[in-house]
Amino acid sequence: MIRLRVIAIIAGIVLVSACSTPAFADAVLSVSSPASVVQGSTFILDVNIFGVTDLSAFQFDLSFNPIILQATGTITEGSFFQSGGGFVPGTVDNTLGTITFNANTLLGPGPGLAGSGTLVVFGFMAIATGTSALNIDSTTFSLLDSTGANINATTTNGSVTVQGTTNVPEPSSLMMLGIGLLGLAGLTQRRTIL
Repeated sequence: MIRLRVIAIIAGIVLVSACSTPAFADAVLSVSSPASVVQGSTFILDVNIFGVTDLSAFQFDLSFNPIILQATGTITEGSFFQSGGGFVPGTVDNTLGTITFNANTLLGPGPGLAGSGTLVVFGFMAIATGTSALNIDSTTFSLLDSTGANINATTTNGSVTVQGTTNVPEPSSLMMLGIGLLGLAGLTQRRTIL
């Protein structure tokens, strides 16, 4: 009787273990850019993936404030998929502030990619002062595994602050201004003596 109970308990543990699915952490799709840039400068923004397993394809849209930033149109494939992907750079709309349909897929059968890395690199120009959100549209992005199933993922959006430029005169300009003011003061004093 005890032997049957032990066998039943072991069988139950094996059955529960076989039927349960392992708990995998969600992948994270993240925007990475400088915290601040100077107005008139260009900079790059990366969209990275962290902690993914079996990634075979992705698609996402990126949005930004077009009053503060303009996409330069430079969109390149990140290093993560360069082992055999079919990269599709997104479509830039600097009026709406979007870059839509950025995508990549592994070509041919096989397992997907695992790990972390850069998916896409974007070029931007800072055109006005202020802060622009840099957002991955959570309603349109998708990550697919090698079977075509969705991979659970969260997004981490970013932002960049554009600072104005300060024109500081060169020391030689300040010196010339000082000499001019001294000369003007000397002429004024000379006229008052005469």
